[in-house]
Amino acid sequence: MTEGNPGKGRSQALTQRLAAASIAKPRRTILLMALLTLAAAPGLLRLELLTDGQALMPRSDAAIQYDAEVRDHFDLRDPIAVVVESNHPDGILNAQTLDRIRELSQELTQLAGIGEDFVVSIATEKSDRVYTGTLDFRPFLDPPPKSPRDIERVRGDLEAVDILHGTLVSDDFTSAAILVGAPHAISKGRQRENDRTELCRRITRAAQRFEGGHDRISVVGAPVAEALLGTHIIEDLSLILPISIATIALVLWLGCRRLWGVALGLLEVGACLIFTFGMMGWLGVPVYLTTAVLPVILVTIGLADEIHIFWRYQQILSEERGRRAHPAALRLTMSQMTRPVLLTSLTTSIGFLSFLSSPLPAVRAFGLFAPLGILFCLLWSLTSVPAALCLLSPDKLRRSPRSATLPDSAKGPALLRSLLRRPALTLAAIGAATLFLGAGSGRLFVQDSWVDGFDRDSEFRLATDAVNSRYHGTHLLLVHLEFPQPDEDAPSVRNGVYGPLLEPENLEVVGRLEGFISGLPQVGGVLGPHSQLETTSFLRYARREEMRRIPQTVSAAALLLKRFDDSRGERRRREIIDDERRRAIVTIFLKDANYRHTAYLMQEIEEFAREHLTPHGARWGFAGDVAVSQAMIPIIVRTQIISLLLALAGALATVIFLHRSLAAGLAILGPACLAVLWTFGVMGWLLIPLGVATSMFCAITLGIGVDYSIHFYESFRRNLALASNSVEAALLAARGAGPAILADTVAIAAGFGLLMLSQVPANARLGLLVAIALAVNCLLTLVGLAAWLSWGRGRVPRPAANPQAATAQGQSLLLD
Repeated sequence: MTEGNPGKGRSQALTQRLAAASIAKPRRTILLMALLTLAAAPGLLRLELLTDGQALMPRSDAAIQYDAEVRDHFDLRDPIAVVVESNHPDGILNAQTLDRIRELSQELTQLAGIGEDFVVSIATEKSDRVYTGTLDFRPFLDPPPKSPRDIERVRGDLEAVDILHGTLVSDDFTSAAILVGAPHAISKGRQRENDRTELCRRITRAAQRFEGGHDRISVVGAPVAEALLGTHIIEDLSLILPISIATIALVLWLGCRRLWGVALGLLEVGACLIFTFGMMGWLGVPVYLTTAVLPVILVTIGLADEIHIFWRYQQILSEERGRRAHPAALRLTMSQMTRPVLLTSLTTSIGFLSFLSSPLPAVRAFGLFAPLGILFCLLWSLTSVPAALCLLSPDKLRRSPRSATLPDSAKGPALLRSLLRRPALTLAAIGAATLFLGAGSGRLFVQDSWVDGFDRDSEFRLATDAVNSRYHGTHLLLVHLEFPQPDEDAPSVRNGVYGPLLEPENLEVVGRLEGFISGLPQVGGVLGPHSQLETTSFLRYARREEMRRIPQTVSAAALLLKRFDDSRGERRRREIIDDERRRAIVTIFLKDANYRHTAYLMQEIEEFAREHLTPHGARWGFAGDVAVSQAMIPIIVRTQIISLLLALAGALATVIFLHRSLAAGLAILGPACLAVLWTFGVMGWLLIPLGVATSMFCAITLGIGVDYSIHFYESFRRNLALASNSVEAALLAARGAGPAILADTVAIAAGFGLLMLSQVPANARLGLLVAIALAVNCLLTLVGLAAWLSWGRGRVPRPAANPQAATAQGQSLLLD
């Protein structure tokens, strides 16, 4: 039993038949849905967590590939800094602390996937002292210093090597750093080797065993941040998910005032989570940082349809007052709600499907399984819900007529009545607000940083800030230099050693680059071939300051490189100059690495390189974790904006297809589009940056927000057959669909708002923005769309009057 609908298509007829069949055979329907859920359940046992930040990176991106090639060529790894801080009067220069540094360094080399080549500290680095009777150089802490004389020797040796200051020891000797190279994770089928999250746990556990006395140890660095973000998100779920479920249960209770409503809703939530994550397990898709928040999102969004179905069903039961049998009233409810439920689920799914355009596999997984969960909820709403309602007694379902509508005396309806009687003025006010906030959207700017993923008062953030204050910085930007001079033209010496970087002039220009970078803002320090070779020369010639320089001949430069290999080791030299002496790495240490400042820094370096390196035939590029983030942030933000456009186009096409009306499509999408624009404007005026997480609110808001307009528009069309004019029809729609829309908004906005409890500020900001945007969308629907429909009645197809639907109770709802 449906009202006249010229836009009804095959999909709507199919879903109505599905609902009718579920009502006809409720027990069989519930059994089939239970079997579908149970079939997916074993996939949960195959599910794996993959919450390290590396898993977010798209391997096909040019910046990622360039970074990988540079790292592979120089055998570079992301450093994890294990920092030993001592409050001893002599700082770290006491026997007990130095022993801890030496023993901890040794233990870290034993960790799986590490090895002694990738642990660097004052216990592993060599000084300019040799073992007696040999030319082999001793590490700084060999032999272990015990006496005051030994410790003074260590102090003198460390003070002489300036490149260690700010990298392995602090200038005041109150702390020392042990740098552990984190291997790249490698996926092999469903297995993932070198899991950085587990590695960081092992390093932290090892470090904690060495704490005590005057010494405190902290573990920081980009790999640790990536691992902790995943851990924090999983911890957040244990707090936010139960609160979210409790919030949804409360909203359902307030909406229907029956325990059956709460029970049916929570049953659907449980089935949806089992099905969605079970399918992820069956398909071998891990839980990424992005999909880890799916439980909160599905719990919040999955019950939106039930709120409207329960509300409308109770309205019909109350209006009929026993004149229509229980199954007939249920069939009438489903015939009226099938199309809006179908439309809202499709448009919400399209909003999430738009994330499939992202270059990041983890975001694409989010864009695939969020819609899968929503469509499962749609199927549940059209089958299990009517089947369960059919089995319940009508006395347990009915509520009083007055409780199913908004009272005339409510301030909200009175104000709405006043606004709708002046629709042109109401729309003009909304237009003025849009112009003002739209201007604010022009002030938006992109800004992001991985350290912003942690609260300023968090233990990791405080530890990172403390390390940054004592050292050059925990953020690394690599400048890769290449001198592509043909072998036959490259300088060489008699023993067959050749390469452009034997040319002193080339080394000097690299030195000028290092000096220029060190003077730029935000730069904590610079290490490169020039500074490293200068120090080697200084130490080689008995620490004579006048010898801290680059030799002036090719042969002398080749000899200096040989001295570097002998003293520091070939492994350390290959980290700055390759074996062909053609390529080099300059490491830039940053105390902060936000997007805007780093973009300025890289621009300045490029301008200097074009002026000074190009004449020498050099090429350059950027690598390292900062360079990768710098390349990915605008790509991700741009992709999110593209996903917004795709969500908009998909939702518009869906609405137009099912309504056969362009005007209806534009009217329905209007409030959600304005809500996104208004939120952008607020961000612009308040200088809230657009980042990876905050940009995700756009498509989410559009996909969810359209639901409100669809339900309001469908209610408006139904009431056009009962009302004498479009203003009355809009008021009836507000009284009929408004409470459910408000309940829907409260439930979903509260669900996303709970993300504000997250330990991850980016997730907290995302939750806040979505909650604000949905609240604005609700207001624009109940006021803006209502005013538009009141003013533009001719734009809406008027359904044929249905005498059966126009009951006496329905006529009594008309407002004076």
